[in-house]
Amino acid sequence: MQSSMRSSFLPLLLLLLCSLSTITANAGIVSGLYEVAEAVPSRSDDDRDAAANRALKRVFVRVTGDETVANNPLLVSVLEQAQNYIQSYRYQLEADQLYLKFSFDPKAIDAQVHKLRLPLWPSERPNTLVWLAVDRLQQGRQALQQDEQPELFSLLNKQATARGLPVDFPLMDLSDQRSMPLAKLWAQDEAAAQRAAARYRPDANLMGRLLQTSSQRWQANWLLIHGDHSYSFDASGSTIEEVAKRGIDDAATYLARYYAVVTGKESAQSTVTLALSGVASFADYVTITRYFQELAQVSKAGVVKIDADRITVSLTTATQIDSLRKTLALNHKLQVQGGGTYLGPPGSSSQLGSTQNPLRYHWRNHQYIE
Repeated sequence: MQSSMRSSFLPLLLLLLCSLSTITANAGIVSGLYEVAEAVPSRSDDDRDAAANRALKRVFVRVTGDETVANNPLLVSVLEQAQNYIQSYRYQLEADQLYLKFSFDPKAIDAQVHKLRLPLWPSERPNTLVWLAVDRLQQGRQALQQDEQPELFSLLNKQATARGLPVDFPLMDLSDQRSMPLAKLWAQDEAAAQRAAARYRPDANLMGRLLQTSSQRWQANWLLIHGDHSYSFDASGSTIEEVAKRGIDDAATYLARYYAVVTGKESAQSTVTLALSGVASFADYVTITRYFQELAQVSKAGVVKIDADRITVSLTTATQIDSLRKTLALNHKLQVQGGGTYLGPPGSSSQLGSTQNPLRYHWRNHQYIE
């Protein structure tokens, strides 16, 4: 990049950024977190108010990641005034059932989350690949495929949407069957799951083993593999649907606790500096700055230095740096420099994320394959 281009590029970039208000959705960015449809018996005001209350509860579950958040006494007055948070609503008739579709105000809801010091689960969330195997009394053991069990997989998708967790399911084609044979799937082999998932590039693997123990009982063993950690949990119930939904719920709860941030009025703002290399084009600059500006943990983002294909970015945040790093790890185009360690000047004792010791990343664009 020529020096003359660099000198004229920054003002142009900053001018353009002033007009940017949205970020292009990509894998892991969950849309529709503040939109809910509720079944209603009529178009009466009472039914609309009751539906708005139920819908707002569901939105708070999605936004906080806490399925019990509606029981928080601090939320009672907010839920009672659900109408104040509605941006728009419309009725829709589907298969003889009347639905009321609400769109709530994201800024107003996030402000309440902040005010009440509830956890906020940012909209960039870990893509989770769900592997399922079942052992039925009559049919025996088999890996579950989406085209063979459409109703069950539809239920899982619906539950994942309710929790705001992006999920995907393996094709279970010949390639998957070779890399994840039934025996390894049933054994919940972590190494096999990581190898088999490589073609899908998920952020987490969720393995479910569903066992029919009697004509009326089901037992499920779940294993969530996330980075270098794994988390196991069990569920039991009277139907396969019940224990399958529990797996999605528990996975969402775990991941929300990992990624959610909590801020409040007394939270101190701090500045974190990032140094990025590999920024090869104007489009890269726009994409990167948009991304940082839209992070839930960041109140202000700005480019402070441009040098050839390297930029330095300053982020103002009220969250801990570890929380910020967890979210940045979800962006597969941001590669930590230094083999997974953050490098500072030789012998530097400067605080991580400072101007002297910035977080260092390389932007993988053309070299990165989704």
